[in-house]
Amino acid sequence: MNDLSSTHVVLANGAKGPSDVQSPLRLNYIPGTADRVIRTGLPNFVRDVYHLPPRILDLLEIAIYVFAADRLLSRGPKSAVEYRAWSRSLQFHIRVREHDFWSQPSVVSELSDALKFMTGDADYSFCFEPGHDTPPTNLFDRPGFSVQSGDEVRVALFSGGLDSLCGVLELLESDRSKVILVSHQSQTGTIRTQNALVEALKVQYPDRVLHYTFACTLRGIRAREETQRTRSFLYTSIAYAIASAYHQDAFHVYENGITSVNLHRREDLANSRASRTTHPQTMGRMAKLFSMLAGAPVTINLPFLYKTKPDVIAMLLAKAPDLISSAVSCTRTFQTLGQATHCGYCFQCVDRRIASHAAEADNRDHRGLYTHDIITSKIDDREARTTLVDYVRQAITLAESTPDSFEDEYLTELADLLDYSPMGTTDEEKLQRFWELFKRHGLQVKESLARMRHLYDDLSQPLSTHSLLHIVSSREYLKPEQSRLVESIILLISPALGDMFSRCKPLDETDLNEKLGALLRTHYDKLQSEHPTVSFACAKVVPDHQLLKVGVLIEAKYIRKRTSPSQATEGIAADLTKYPPDAFVLFVVYDPTHQIHSDSLFREEIEAKGRNRVIIIR
Repeated sequence: MNDLSSTHVVLANGAKGPSDVQSPLRLNYIPGTADRVIRTGLPNFVRDVYHLPPRILDLLEIAIYVFAADRLLSRGPKSAVEYRAWSRSLQFHIRVREHDFWSQPSVVSELSDALKFMTGDADYSFCFEPGHDTPPTNLFDRPGFSVQSGDEVRVALFSGGLDSLCGVLELLESDRSKVILVSHQSQTGTIRTQNALVEALKVQYPDRVLHYTFACTLRGIRAREETQRTRSFLYTSIAYAIASAYHQDAFHVYENGITSVNLHRREDLANSRASRTTHPQTMGRMAKLFSMLAGAPVTINLPFLYKTKPDVIAMLLAKAPDLISSAVSCTRTFQTLGQATHCGYCFQCVDRRIASHAAEADNRDHRGLYTHDIITSKIDDREARTTLVDYVRQAITLAESTPDSFEDEYLTELADLLDYSPMGTTDEEKLQRFWELFKRHGLQVKESLARMRHLYDDLSQPLSTHSLLHIVSSREYLKPEQSRLVESIILLISPALGDMFSRCKPLDETDLNEKLGALLRTHYDKLQSEHPTVSFACAKVVPDHQLLKVGVLIEAKYIRKRTSPSQATEGIAADLTKYPPDAFVLFVVYDPTHQIHSDSLFREEIEAKGRNRVIIIR
């Protein structure tokens, strides 16, 4: 058991928990309870299928409480210096109906391991208490009553996005089975999208589409954490409950392989910073947990694991082009304006916009769907710019990759993947299949960018700064992170220091460094949002300032009347030899008396030595 002082303790369903815990998070969904902070449609869900066994009711309640706790317990700021600072330890105490089953070490272990991998959190521990019960939802909520279907059925998760819509169409066209769609519903916009698409499918495929919805959201309280990594646990638990009610031992999760595997695009996108909600290992672990509940094998199928987003959109374009604009992929629908259904800035929007151009479906996935146009307009959101640059950089690298370079770059992540790959008998065959998938993704992104330039790059007009076309034209995605970061720092501090020193000159080099350090700290949030690897530190020894992890060092030099330019150049050159060979140094040179006669020659002489930039302030 973890040290409770560093663990979030959650008490659910009226569990007592340890007596020495101060201010635990208390959760309940049952009306009339003092700690009811969750709104859920569980009772209505049970009524729709007449009856669910106690063990499955326990599963759904556990999933509800884990999902709610995930949203209520913050991971901390994205600027946290250490990766582990973004990982949490959670200890759940939950009253259940089938205590003997849930208290088995093998069940607890599988549940905990699945959630740890899914979320990247440090630990999930569970202590189950007996004595929980809820009254029947109606006269038919008892053993012996269940939904009846004389037809063959298929069960699939349905989010209302492009992938799940395409998957459902695949199922409906594969045979004459009824298709049962299962949706988690929490936001008004998402509910509207899902319901509208389902109605359209019912018109196109009469008497073959059933839709089960499960509402679950916080009640009267704002979420502190929006990553929602545990939503996959809730979502698949709902699908398993429906599959079980219909006596099915499998259900389908439709997500393209690039999104499911989600290879890191930057070194800090690891562990809890990267989503693994539909990762094959996540789905494999959930299937194992459900098999324990069922006492028989349960399978979660991933039919789109070896497809890219453009592959999926191309399929939709052939099957139901009119529905493309109705499907919603955005994770920030609360940021949409007017008639737009997508923000345009989140990763899912960026991925969709580029993929639709690759599949030549941009007339369906048109500009009007997006609040922000990343292609031709300036991207004001710094985090969105970073997302876009990282996305393009990775895609270009993947397009040029070989099987060996691919394995070398993503060795750790591929090791997490291979045991859960459904294709290939040897590791070599599995690696080859995933390399082919990701290389195709990279080539499709290159084709998409070329098409965008052909369509939108008007040679008679300047490109908007920080638009996708500008980023591609300037090859910003090819610049090393150190170089991009230093350019951002220069844009921030150069005019600010000039204005500051025109009014109040620094007394000496120490005072210069204090003012520079204060300015860097003031702009730290801006730097960190555009360059998430940044962590700031000041030192009284060489270097004067440093941005950790990316290896950027900042050295301030005060040129006085008695200091000649050659002396300054020699001093800076000597400083360069003191730093690690992989460090990049920004020299901020303050020259109030114009001792440097030619700024360009001074900079060129120093920058010719490599791995540095020079700015001169007066």
